[in-house]
Amino acid sequence: MDLAGDELLARIRLPRRFAGWRHYYRKVGTRRAQAISKVCFAGVKSSGGVRIALGSVAPVPLLLNGDLAREISPIDDIRSTARYRLKVAQNLLEEFLGQS
Repeated sequence: MDLAGDELLARIRLPRRFAGWRHYYRKVGTRRAQAISKVCFAGVKSSGGVRIALGSVAPVPLLLNGDLAREISPIDDIRSTARYRLKVAQNLLEEFLGQS
């Protein structure tokens, strides 16, 4: 990101002109109130295709380009294991793609 040390991203606005788009977001964590997540998943479907972004499964949030298992690099840490994060990410992907 191109933010200076004293800058903070406060909001992201998306235009509402995307009729027919389906969106999906899930944050998997120990508690809802806790800001830290084990896996974050966001996806949109449109007539133009599918876009998927993931967080907490690589050093920085990322957009998937193809194979989830090859693109993410989860770690073992105090919050979760890499194996758990991979499985959750795969399950969320399956749930997202299974939605009509």
